Amino acid sequence: MADTATQSPRNKAADLEGSFLGRIPVWRLIDEAGVLLVLIALMTILALDNDVFGTWFNMRLIALDAALVGIVACGQTFVILTAGIDLSLGSMVAFSGVLAAGLMTRRGLAFPEAMAPMLDPWIAIPIALAFGTLYGMLQGLIITKLKITPFIVTLGSLSILQGLALVLSNAAPVQQLPRQLRWMIQIEPEILGLKMPLPMPAIIMLLVYFTAWLVLRYTKLGRYAYAIGGNETATRLSGIKVDRYLISIYSLSAFLAAMAGVILSVRLDSGNYTNGETYTLDGVAAAVIGGTSLMGGVGGVWGTLVGALLMAVVRNALVLYNVPAMWHRVVVGGIIVGAVALDAIRKRLRS
Repeated sequence: MADTATQSPRNKAADLEGSFLGRIPVWRLIDEAGVLLVLIALMTILALDNDVFGTWFNMRLIALDAALVGIVACGQTFVILTAGIDLSLGSMVAFSGVLAAGLMTRRGLAFPEAMAPMLDPWIAIPIALAFGTLYGMLQGLIITKLKITPFIVTLGSLSILQGLALVLSNAAPVQQLPRQLRWMIQIEPEILGLKMPLPMPAIIMLLVYFTAWLVLRYTKLGRYAYAIGGNETATRLSGIKVDRYLISIYSLSAFLAAMAGVILSVRLDSGNYTNGETYTLDGVAAAVIGGTSLMGGVGGVWGTLVGALLMAVVRNALVLYNVPAMWHRVVVGGIIVGAVALDAIRKRLRS
């Protein structure tokens, strides 16, 4: 019988990729179902104990809070599946928001207003998304061609993008974005004769996750992401062009972060260099809580979605129970440490 380490990347990816038709390992079902049960139990307890928690207005707030972190976490999941990490995503959120806002309003850009182009949103937003994608591609090229650890490259990018956002915005919020973009915050379809306000970022997040699930399950990019994280050397020896897929994954991750940055700037009506500063760690935590291993090769996007929702519910509960704001980061930091510890426990159980 062939040893696990000598399995072909395609076969190994098929084992790890999983589906509800019998190909998901039992431990992974327990991981994902366990986190989902924790989320359901927590929401039930909060709804019974607090009259505000279960209201439609509060559910919308939770969905909005989870949406943008969830989009960033989705891209981070792809990276972590390859046994990498992208520490620059929070800074990409800030920079892309500042860039899109500046191009749309001709305010805050780091050159005289008369020289700054004022672009239609349907031109400015694609420019911001394209920049994010190209920057992610550059990171992937540096990581793969120069053989530099992703941690170092993305840590440097974190500082670079923060600095660019600071310079581009002149250290001031870029405000008063075009009103025509308000659809990106909320839509109000008429259901049974009643207008039902729905948070558009949450709808976009669900579309992103469904697309990501299709990519992981049905495309080479998804299969090879698992294979690279499981055993990169074996994947290379199988003739698979690992560098090409890693570059694509870092590009995808940066694209999703840029998307979240644009949506966040519209929601806040402000492109600011401080936007999304906690999204990097929140994204990692959501992925790990949802069952994605920091060692790579194990996980999936639906677990990440549950992790993002769980963190949003915890943050919402802290507000509802009047926990001082200075303690919020302490609690979130504890969740992150706990998630990493849980990942270590999972790894021991698998071995």
